[in-house]
Amino acid sequence: MTKRAVKVTEKDAPAGNREVPRTVHSGVNAAETKTVLVSALLEVTGQVRFGDGTDIATTITEKDTVLRPDGGGVEKAIWAGTKRRGVDRRTIHELRDRSGWDRKCYIPELCGKCPTCWLFGFTGTTQETGSEVKGINGKSRVLYATAVSIEDTSKCVNRHSRNQVNEKSQTTAGSAGIHEEEVIVAGTHFPIYTSLLHVLDWEIGVVAHALLENLNSNRYTAASRGQGGIRFAERDGEPAIIVDESSCGVFPLPAPKVASWEADYGKALPLFTPATKSAVSLVPLQELLQRQGFAVEAGDNRLTAKAANVEIAIESSDGCLLVHQGNDELMRRYYGNRALGYLRLKQVEASKKLTELKSDVFRTEASAYAKAIGPKAKAGDQAAPVDTQPPEPGSEEIPPEPTGQES
Repeated sequence: MTKRAVKVTEKDAPAGNREVPRTVHSGVNAAETKTVLVSALLEVTGQVRFGDGTDIATTITEKDTVLRPDGGGVEKAIWAGTKRRGVDRRTIHELRDRSGWDRKCYIPELCGKCPTCWLFGFTGTTQETGSEVKGINGKSRVLYATAVSIEDTSKCVNRHSRNQVNEKSQTTAGSAGIHEEEVIVAGTHFPIYTSLLHVLDWEIGVVAHALLENLNSNRYTAASRGQGGIRFAERDGEPAIIVDESSCGVFPLPAPKVASWEADYGKALPLFTPATKSAVSLVPLQELLQRQGFAVEAGDNRLTAKAANVEIAIESSDGCLLVHQGNDELMRRYYGNRALGYLRLKQVEASKKLTELKSDVFRTEASAYAKAIGPKAKAGDQAAPVDTQPPEPGSEEIPPEPTGQES
């Protein structure tokens, strides 16, 4: 008597033997995603404050000491990345809810199963027992660097007195109602950097929506009285913004990072706008590649860099740099108004996607992925592997003969 082979299905197999499902509506495990880096130089247009608490009846803005190359220190105004991320997330919640979602996700009660949560992250430990995302901590795929002002605080931070007014009696509280507040003054500049990892086009669009509309509506401030606003710094009518996009996550061109100790706006601005020494000019890129050991050939609006069996080509045209290695496109760099146009197009895609995407469709996909990577699935990883192959001929166990006493 031979033992019949039992077919083990995917349902029966431990989680370690199962394939994690691909996602379609989220870039978290999609087949084709992009990495996008947004670098910009922003300018305060009125009075803003990035809160750091209250110090003896004075509301203060966040500041920190930055070390200079000579070992000395300089105090700068700080715009924490977490401050910008919080404002952006709330703006994206509004966009999502206006698109027909059920408003069951908000700070701090995050649902863990909506587009915002799967882009900006969530904490699964706070979810209800039995939820598919219970125990899963979703990491944000949008990263915000903390921004350090170009100008030092002796120039960019001021203190003002506010008085408490009684509208009914038309009186003020006098000295007892005076409160002081630190503000960052108009003309202060902040270089900002945002990284979008493994994202779909419409996910790029929701982040673009938050950046552009929060600048338009003066939301980037913690001061209720200091809604002065922020805008893109400009040079010759071109906004100081660069957007790098790569489908493979490789960026041969470095992002235009400003040294934190730099206090000269005149040196920072050219990094973001067309200029001889800027990140969008072929001249410094040629020098950089040569220092990296490449033999560089310069042509009309084109560089060709060769080393060993590697050849990288950089082409410049109409507000965009294209970087190729052989037939493969490594990255694109958009700058100025072309970069703004890129973000606006993605913003339109995001609005359309959220309007068309049904909440139950997205949640079904999110739940399936969460189930495959959740704590229960991880527990299954420790189980003994299941042999899904049929037994070799002649190696089957022969069960004992029946005795007639079986029940």
